Amino acid sequence: MSLSTPYRAPARDGEALILPSLDSAADLVRENRKRQTGWRLSFCDRDFKSLRKSARNDLVRDAIRYTTNYRPVDRPDAIDASATIIMAGHQPTLFHPGVWFKNFAIDGIAKRLSAPVNRTGDSRPAVAINLVIDNDVATSSSIRVPTIDPATGQITRSIVAYDSAAGGVPYEQNRIRDRGTFDHFADHVRSTLVPLVGRPLIDRLWPYAVKAAGRCENVSCALAQARHALEGEIGLQTLELPLSVVCRSEPFAAFAVSVIHDAARFQSIYNATANEYRKTNRIRSTAHPVPNLGVDGEWTEVPFWIYSDNAPQRRGAWSRVVGDKLHISDRGEHSIELSLPITSDSPAELLSQWGTKFKLRPRALATTMYARLFLSDLFIHGIGGAKYDELGDEITRRYFGIEPPELMVVSATALLPVDAKALTPSPDADAAYLPDTVAATRIEIRRTHFAPETFADRFPLSAELCQAKNDLIAAPPEPAEKKRWHDQITAINAALSDELASYRQSLQDRLPEVRQSEVIAGLLGSREHSFCLFPLERLTSTFNRLLAK
Repeated sequence: MSLSTPYRAPARDGEALILPSLDSAADLVRENRKRQTGWRLSFCDRDFKSLRKSARNDLVRDAIRYTTNYRPVDRPDAIDASATIIMAGHQPTLFHPGVWFKNFAIDGIAKRLSAPVNRTGDSRPAVAINLVIDNDVATSSSIRVPTIDPATGQITRSIVAYDSAAGGVPYEQNRIRDRGTFDHFADHVRSTLVPLVGRPLIDRLWPYAVKAAGRCENVSCALAQARHALEGEIGLQTLELPLSVVCRSEPFAAFAVSVIHDAARFQSIYNATANEYRKTNRIRSTAHPVPNLGVDGEWTEVPFWIYSDNAPQRRGAWSRVVGDKLHISDRGEHSIELSLPITSDSPAELLSQWGTKFKLRPRALATTMYARLFLSDLFIHGIGGAKYDELGDEITRRYFGIEPPELMVVSATALLPVDAKALTPSPDADAAYLPDTVAATRIEIRRTHFAPETFADRFPLSAELCQAKNDLIAAPPEPAEKKRWHDQITAINAALSDELASYRQSLQDRLPEVRQSEVIAGLLGSREHSFCLFPLERLTSTFNRLLAK
């Protein structure tokens, strides 16, 4: 196994990472279709080709139906499973602009591939679909917002909540607890953020969120639908669908049953590949990039989660064979059985036992494995997902015996456009000559002690002493004279350093200010601020420029 690709987020404002280039999208689609024609796979005695067609039919139908609940869909009758499907996915959160950029990218790619001169070499249109990954655990119900402390005038960071404390349950189970907090979130964000940033897009976004909350009463559903509705308003023609809906389809059930029934072989390949990946990339933690699947007696862990409405905390799924039954369980209160042997009827049998009392959802690697093999013609990852899927690709090669589909990695960096008038300028007239970091300031202080002559161009130091030190440095001593030479240098340094005492004290006095400036720079220069804090026009113009290159 080769070393992980060192993907790096763009360092500067308004830059993007797009690998390979957008111009390669058509070639990637062609290559992925070519690979698929050579796959000889079956799941539950059903041919992969027919399952993939059925999965895509379900996906497009359900995505159109879901999306039209809250925003118009352009010509839904013209979209079917034969379309080129460009796909991305992310958790339903108020994520940073680099994540949001993926949604613009899949829309832009789909529009390129649907142009009159079809670059994929056929007449099929292209459609962009974003998967809402609602089986991950919701870890927060707030965002961090930079603000100015009214007491001190310093820029700091405040926590603004959109609901009472959340945690420990998957997004699809994350019901709104405090409707008052949710409804007034935009007001709280605006009052906290202003005057640092004017016209944050939260004011355009949140009415959609409040409206969605009235429909679904789920925090994550409301956040995702609000964002997608806003995307429709500004011209993105994407579809969306929660992963929880995808999991109700028979093709997904066939995929899940096949892996679970073959648990021992899958677990062996999964763990061996993960161990090799950690060794190759010198990763010490056994939890990264994913923990190994366990074995406990007759039970084997599989890459799925189990939970229910009554017990929403997700737990790992395990399987075992007892007589003519395949048991699937969290080894707690959630258990079902399938009849053996596994046949083409097994997926329907599994689906018949799913519902509010038993939910089976894929873990991260299984999610993108299914999305890339069964659903999409090209999957767009962010940096984190791409790193995970380097491991997922190797598991796919070893388990299925196929070369996995190519993918594209997309991210961007956008920094908050802070109003310069809100920042207090340094009162020091010599600020342009002063170091602007703590490290540089400490180095400058040290120089006043041990290299004071280097300040002669800025301060009226003794020319005689400066020349004497330079003469000593130019004529290194013989070994017997080293101590006397060193003592002379030390004495000259001390004398020149005394002449810089006032400047050195100003540096010492300025250290707290520089330290605070570093904190502010780190806070305002972070790429992790939520997209809802930015002016909409700034982000859309940046994204459109990056996609036009």
